[in-house]
Amino acid sequence: MRKTMRRIAAATGVLVAGATLPLVVTAPAQAATDQCMDYLLSKGYVLGPKSMAACSLVGDQPMGGVNIPICMRNLVAIGVKPYDAKEACFRA
Repeated sequence: MRKTMRRIAAATGVLVAGATLPLVVTAPAQAATDQCMDYLLSKGYVLGPKSMAACSLVGDQPMGGVNIPICMRNLVAIGVKPYDAKEACFRA
């Protein structure tokens, strides 16, 4: 009986953690995307859907850090200087 209760408690804990994790991770994501966009604005770049999409690759994803090279490549492709692209993507 004790083992059963422990398993139920563990399963419930996993479910609760799984349900709340997206809320915790998603809340600051938009702020991170905004930081990327704000940096580009501060450097004088004109923002549009392509720059927003590039910043969102990092800022809107729970494991967005793995997308930093893609973000940088996409920003450079639309005319952002490599150093500025790197800094913007790291801010996201």
